Amino acid sequence: MMRVRLEWYDAAGIALAAAFAAWLVVCGIARPGNPWPQLAVLGATVGAYVVGRTQGARRPVFVPAAVAVSILVATVASGPAALSGGPLAPPLGYGNANGALYTLGVASACAVAILANKEPVRLVAGVLAVVFVGLAIATLSKTAAVLAVGVLVMGAMAGRLGRWVVVVAPLVVVATFAVTVVLGLAHGSLPSLFEELSARRTALWRDAMEIIAADPVFGAGPGMFAETSPIAVGDADARWAHSAYLQVGAETGVVGAVLLGLLLLWVFGALYRSRQDVRLIVVGTAAVTAFAVHASIDYVAHFPALVIVAALLAGLASGRARIPAETDRSSPR
Repeated sequence: MMRVRLEWYDAAGIALAAAFAAWLVVCGIARPGNPWPQLAVLGATVGAYVVGRTQGARRPVFVPAAVAVSILVATVASGPAALSGGPLAPPLGYGNANGALYTLGVASACAVAILANKEPVRLVAGVLAVVFVGLAIATLSKTAAVLAVGVLVMGAMAGRLGRWVVVVAPLVVVATFAVTVVLGLAHGSLPSLFEELSARRTALWRDAMEIIAADPVFGAGPGMFAETSPIAVGDADARWAHSAYLQVGAETGVVGAVLLGLLLLWVFGALYRSRQDVRLIVVGTAAVTAFAVHASIDYVAHFPALVIVAALLAGLASGRARIPAETDRSSPR
């Protein structure tokens, strides 16, 4: 039976997750809103991370293989509609979220290719990674297509890349978030330069920042962005801020946004401290970074399946390397 040793870094992560959960409750009490859906997703995410981490030390191939197969089965079960490129296409009912799902599928397939012992399995996993890139492109989400290709390239070059990619990754996420802030503040003044971004999206970012400015401590309350944002109130299809970080800030204030940012930074730190194969660390970092970047400019984080899959992959790449069975039996511990 495997023993789980709680190190100081793990304890810090637990403390951050507990603080975020407590702050959600506080904001739910201080302001209107219901924190329980967000608490449920937070709990499932933490659980998925733990599962990925523990399984990574025993049966590391199981987690990414299960993820890749599940995504493939969901796509096939959705039928031709999954390849339509429509904004409401299955399997998740939102084209951009489908793209994020396939991007995580690319990372899962790359992880299988790295961890598998048999050459045929590695070959199939490599082909599946390319298939997922094609599916991401078929969603017509430009962001997902770019991120999926990026994850595939990093997976292919994982043996040549080092742990330094974990240091660069959070800088990429911060830079993306900074762009959303700048574009939100400049909404309406730079339409020709950023024509790929809809005016509604940048307007939602500005709404979120105005809500934060109005109540930087508690925000509007958990789940209350749709009831507070002028654009969201007038458009049922604009219920989210199209940025996970700005939405959390709008609903739980600066404290909530900072806690979310620290949790994400903690994950990158766990990846840097990981004792797994460096190639797996690179792929795990690519998966987390791609999802975190996408969540900064779209509401993909509001799909629990995506958050859970990202947490599984992060946990897989953050733990100890697989312990051979003979070592387990001979170990006095």
